[in-house]
Amino acid sequence: MQSAPCKNDPQQQRAEREELESILSRELLQPHFQPILDLRHGRLIGHEALIRGPQGSCLQMPSDLFRCAIEQGRQLELELLCRKCSLQAFARFSPGRKLFLNVTASLLSSPDHQHGFTADLLRQLGIPIDMIVIELSEQHPFDQHGLTRAAVEHYRNMGFQIAIDDLGAGYSGLKLWSELQPEYVKIDQHFVRALHQDPVKREFVHSISRIGRNLGCQVLAEGIEEMAEMRVLQTLGVELGQGFLLGRPEVLPRPQLSPAQIRRPLPARWQQSIQRGLHSLLPPRSWFGF
Repeated sequence: MQSAPCKNDPQQQRAEREELESILSRELLQPHFQPILDLRHGRLIGHEALIRGPQGSCLQMPSDLFRCAIEQGRQLELELLCRKCSLQAFARFSPGRKLFLNVTASLLSSPDHQHGFTADLLRQLGIPIDMIVIELSEQHPFDQHGLTRAAVEHYRNMGFQIAIDDLGAGYSGLKLWSELQPEYVKIDQHFVRALHQDPVKREFVHSISRIGRNLGCQVLAEGIEEMAEMRVLQTLGVELGQGFLLGRPEVLPRPQLSPAQIRRPLPARWQQSIQRGLHSLLPPRSWFGF
């Protein structure tokens, strides 16, 4: 069996540089869209734009694609192309819902950042600015290059909404939340995975949900893969959800569950036990199914 090429191999690095150049010059990115659903009513509220390189390419996966771009000093160029391709594809299937766009916070204040690029493109494509939610990840330090709340407010004043991505993945999330006062906060999938089996995770998620309600901020749980996780999130008051259970990233996305399947509530006694944190009284697995 032939072994996979090593990332440090000069031949592999050269192949990646050439592939990146081809992708950027020929605009070969393939946007995918993952549904975001309202967990209370089961309706589709939007999509997150996710990117892929060409099928079969050494840079097909986003982790490899962005790693190579960062190594070559072309991260901003790649990110702007991701935004362009995602918005063009979004306009074609025209879902009439919100679009969540990932933006590297530190690049917003880059001298090379093209101010007005996104707004101009939206006008050309006929997409209202208020349909776009800019996701800022705490994995990219908010103030690394002097980016301030005023810089983010510039985008909000243009009509964009703001989301904090991956809350809980680092140490700065609560600080970002208090400073930016975003319209959306996305709970990192670590706190969602096996939530129904972990009372500590449930306590964290319940606290985030409560803060969100008090601040008028919608809380979105990422990485939902099991029905049990979704049912507990609903009981804890989380409003929005995203994950393979609800819909996979696809070129033409579609929700996996119907509104009726999402809305089916747990019995009142199980809801009360989860809210009280009595993990010994969690419902049988049959209640988490359809």
